Parts: sequence; C-alpha cells; structure tokens
Amino acid sequence: MSEIKEFAFRQTPPAVPIRFDETKCIGCNRCMEICMIDVMTPGETGQHPVVSFPDECWYCGCCVMECPTGAISLHHPLMNQTRWVPKASLLKKKEVE
Repeated sequence: MSEIKEFAFRQTPPAVPIRFDETKCIGCNRCMEICMIDVMTPGETGQHPVVSFPDECWYCGCCVMECPTGAISLHHPLMNQTRWVPKASLLKKKEVE
C-alpha cells in the first residue's frame, strides 16, 4: 500500500486594494465616509481607517478623490491591470524577399 501524504491548504492572502501613506494621512476619515461599500472601519484617533473588507472594494476611486492630502492609492489586482503596448509593435512588417 502506498503512503498517504498530508496536504496543506494554500491560503491566498486577501487583496490590499487601498494603501495609505502614513506620512501624509491626517486621520480625517473622509475616505471612510465617502465609501459606498463601507469597506473601511474607523481607526484609532489620528490614524487612517482600517480596510476591514478588502475583497468588497469596487476600485471606484472615491476614497482617493476625497482624500485632501493625497495619502491614498489604489492597487488593482494583477488580472485587472492594463498593459499598454504600441500598436506598431503588434503589427509585423512583411519582409520583402
């Protein structure tokens, strides 16, 4: 009989859609108030909100636009990131023989 191996489940870390620049954030919580999905919950006094439900984020950018100091940035999942290439690089030039 063959030996039964133990398998461990690989856990995927949750998305981190919203990132705060600690040096710019003033803890005003305007981003939390503008969020239509209520992804964030209040942080400690003077600190940025906590992104409690990162998988629910729609990446709408309301929090980024509402931030008075520019402390927030959105990071889309890799599958949603667009990679632009020049059109000319996609067209092969026909070689003249």
